Amino acid sequence: MRDTTVTLQEALDLLPDAVIVINDHLKIVTINQHTASVFRYQPVELMGQELCMLLPERFRTKYNRYFSNYFSEPLKRRLNVGSDLFGIRKDGREIDVDIAMAPVMIEGIKYAMVTIRDITKLKDLDRVLLQKNEELCLSNAQLQRFGYVIAHDLKAPLLNVHALVRLLNRELCNTLDPLDKNTKKIEGYLQALRDSSVSMMDLITGVADYSKAYLQESLEEDVDLGQVLQEVEQMVQLPPDFELTHRQPLPVVKGNKTKLLQVFLNLINNAIKYNDKPQGKIEVQAHKNHKVCLINIADNGPGVPVELRRKIFDWFKRGNIDKENSQGIGLAIVKKIIEDRGGGILVDESPWGGADFVFSWPLVKLAEKCPPVPGKKERLIVVDKV
Repeated sequence: MRDTTVTLQEALDLLPDAVIVINDHLKIVTINQHTASVFRYQPVELMGQELCMLLPERFRTKYNRYFSNYFSEPLKRRLNVGSDLFGIRKDGREIDVDIAMAPVMIEGIKYAMVTIRDITKLKDLDRVLLQKNEELCLSNAQLQRFGYVIAHDLKAPLLNVHALVRLLNRELCNTLDPLDKNTKKIEGYLQALRDSSVSMMDLITGVADYSKAYLQESLEEDVDLGQVLQEVEQMVQLPPDFELTHRQPLPVVKGNKTKLLQVFLNLINNAIKYNDKPQGKIEVQAHKNHKVCLINIADNGPGVPVELRRKIFDWFKRGNIDKENSQGIGLAIVKKIIEDRGGGILVDESPWGGADFVFSWPLVKLAEKCPPVPGKKERLIVVDKV
């Protein structure tokens, strides 16, 4: 059998990171080959030097104290957890590094083995990704503002069209002969024109409201979900053949009340609108731990087919039941509000064969990626389901 015994130096040279062994005087006693290539020194130039010579001047005082105290409590540890640390090459160029230390005994003498990994390429990639993310965030914010402005500007001429159609209908009613066979056709055309203008107005309002859900400023507060449900029940004017219940007292969560109202109102309004049973049923549940609140809003309606359960959260997607003036924006707004919070939403089958919308509401909001538009007040956005 071939002898595979290697010396300590040979073992260190096999490692992919820079490895430096220092004594309790913080002097370098040995290095591996990768150390020389990372820092651009000849090995002889580093022997007997202090470890801190491989750090920029601004770090040396702090880490020299750390290295001095290390031998009094020698443990495996990383130096730059949660902070950036740099090394400096012979040519003065700084590099991003990750440094770890571990005690080692060599021939009965205590040393510290310092492993230095050059993470410059990784950090450069992180910086590029951060920059691209900021650019994408800015572009998205501009697009949302553009959508809001365009939708807002389209409302005025569309309102004029709607008003002119009503005026034309009134004028023609006074001049058309009720017995004329063409009168019914003209009235039908006018009704279709009115319906189209109303539908387009709803669509434009939905687009503007979707953008507004992104742009409006959110105030963090304690929100009682039980109170939210009571307010929603008053807003939707529950039909007499409908039952809206909740299991146990609903918890208080952190969030923005206006946006939670939007979520509850859209989901419950949809459950009422699309219910096809003689006796409608909606049940709300909420379970909270220290990180997140999981909320269910289930009904006994027709449910959502499996093949549509992901698609219905997209723009202009409708379920298997088509409703008049349904633009397919409501669930997109619901999803956006929840995901902006850092949560998620899905739809499953309820115990009664209907739809069960389940969403998570984190108790701590994700950090804002883009600043909200200053001076914008909150308003409630209510849009139909699909």
